[in-house]
Amino acid sequence: MNEFENGQVTPWEYIADAEVLPNFLSDIEYNNFTNGKFAKDTMVQKVIPSATEAIRNYCGWHISPSLTCGMFYNIRDLRDAFVGRDLLVQLPATYVTAIQKIIVDAVWNADKDDWDGEELTDYDIGMGAGLLRIYDVGCRDRKSRIFIKYTAGFPNVPEVIKELTADRVTHAVANPYGVASESAGGVSVSYSSIWASGSNASSLSNDSHEILEQYKVKEVF
Repeated sequence: MNEFENGQVTPWEYIADAEVLPNFLSDIEYNNFTNGKFAKDTMVQKVIPSATEAIRNYCGWHISPSLTCGMFYNIRDLRDAFVGRDLLVQLPATYVTAIQKIIVDAVWNADKDDWDGEELTDYDIGMGAGLLRIYDVGCRDRKSRIFIKYTAGFPNVPEVIKELTADRVTHAVANPYGVASESAGGVSVSYSSIWASGSNASSLSNDSHEILEQYKVKEVF
């Protein structure tokens, strides 16, 4: 995939032009969210990546930053996505800012360092939903592939995502290993069952699901 300088296949089955996907929060940002309450806790650095990964996995894409992405689809898997001669494709993103190219019957040509195939330019894209309608695709061999290169992701991490990440990190560092109660120096503290049950940074509550709904990819054909 030479046209992606730092391309990697993501866990969500598309190519992203990034060597590493950054966390949603830095240590400094987390300390600002918590007024430095856990500034000396070394666990913070360990669980920020877990919280970030959990949110991305639930939403089904990287969310931020804005990246050049590439996705392949097999025609045989898109049979139910045709509306007449048009093709509806749900890109794995809910914030698409550009479609760079659409190639049908796509085959990689190493000599040209590019894709061979027919390039289609007639389409509509719902930027806020990632739903792409490609006009007049017509009949294709079931073994044919479609390659779509696009730009997706928020340039800056949305504040609500930062806040949710910070919340999950705080649950992990304030109540490690799901401890329901602890005592020290003759003082005993018990945590509520709700707090203790959600103590992992990667554990997303139902409230978290509601917050993330607008960022979640609804369906990928």
